[in-house]
Amino acid sequence: MAAGENTHPLLLGVIADDLTGGLELASMLVARGIPTSLSIGTNRPAKVEMAHIIALKSRVIPVDQAVQSAMSALDILLDHGARQIFFKYCATFDSTPAGNIGPCAEAIMERLGVDKALFVPALCETRRTVFQGHMFGGAELLGESPKRFDPLTPMTDSNLARVLQAQSRRSVGLVDYTVVDKGPEAIRASLQDQAERSGKSLFIADTLYEHHLATLARAAADMRLLTGNSSVAAHLPPVWLEQGLASEPSTIRLAGVDGPGAVLVGSVAPQSAAQLTEFARGNPACTLDIARAYTGYDLVAEARQFAAAAIADGRNFAISTALPQERIDALQAEHGRLEIAARAEEILSEIAKAIVLDLGVRRLVVAGGETSGAIVRALGISDVQPGPYREPGFSRAVATQPFPIALMLKSGKLGSLDLFASALDDMRRPIVEEPILTRWPPKG
Repeated sequence: MAAGENTHPLLLGVIADDLTGGLELASMLVARGIPTSLSIGTNRPAKVEMAHIIALKSRVIPVDQAVQSAMSALDILLDHGARQIFFKYCATFDSTPAGNIGPCAEAIMERLGVDKALFVPALCETRRTVFQGHMFGGAELLGESPKRFDPLTPMTDSNLARVLQAQSRRSVGLVDYTVVDKGPEAIRASLQDQAERSGKSLFIADTLYEHHLATLARAAADMRLLTGNSSVAAHLPPVWLEQGLASEPSTIRLAGVDGPGAVLVGSVAPQSAAQLTEFARGNPACTLDIARAYTGYDLVAEARQFAAAAIADGRNFAISTALPQERIDALQAEHGRLEIAARAEEILSEIAKAIVLDLGVRRLVVAGGETSGAIVRALGISDVQPGPYREPGFSRAVATQPFPIALMLKSGKLGSLDLFASALDDMRRPIVEEPILTRWPPKG
């Protein structure tokens, strides 16, 4: 088969603004029985299944570069005949006042020739909901949650309509929960009414419960473009089955991979810190001081020596660049926010190459969306086979180039406390299971 040839009609072409989110969506679709492929960056994919995700690294790059990469991805998906485009971003709407969610969405709209787009970022499974256009994490408003301290995209405004409007040229409206409660027809009527009465084009959707996500997916199933977090797109497959667009799925399979296991942590999210602490109770772990990189100290050599000793002892291990928040704040003040993030990614990428290519690590967990993208690219991985979704923050995959390597790439803020150890153990076992055709989410 020629590179990039379709093995199925392409029902859903996805542009994901980071790798962890793209893999999460891929795993959700796999769990629901949809043949799904994922490629990294805008080179031609090796294979295109019924759903195909192109994972970018465009969340915090300059707006013009983000738009350009989104357009390149869109061209690939359209070349493969994508029936619908899904623009995937973070459940907490991670962005800056300049973008990149609004500018990328508007550019996609213009290319597709559509005049309305739904924005559904909620992830009800983790209590990330939207009410009256305001995002909540449980009982906390987004702007009062730990997300306000994010080193790259601090989210200090909970009003997503206001956040999106600041990034966009088009006017932003709201589909409130009373409309969502009434069903798909009411949602579509609300979009049309707001467009005609007040020229709205971009619509934040209130989403309080999982059934709201299912309703919104049905409302958007025949739209050329849908945007949001993974969770709304996970409700599209039942609609495709009803419409006869997808056939009854077959058994899901993913190979197990053995060999040395490692965890690399670039995220400074509190949940990742707690997961690292839990992992370190029974496994060797070290945290590198990024500040020493600015004195000429070789952090990669230190990490390599640490990893080699752990592998010689037959132990899984973890290496982190995530310093306490006050240290990160001081380093950012001295060197700049983006510079510190880039330096950490560069160091972890070099460490990844050392432990995988030289020391033989074959099971790899990476914590942090931006970090995951940087590491996978550094390893020369361009396509992965996603496994089925288990729970937020747990998505397995296997890459075959340059040799089989099991991956679990997670957002910094997601996953259970014991995720690092349990994921490394799980990677050894092949997956053979039936898809989830009715209930969703798996542990809901």
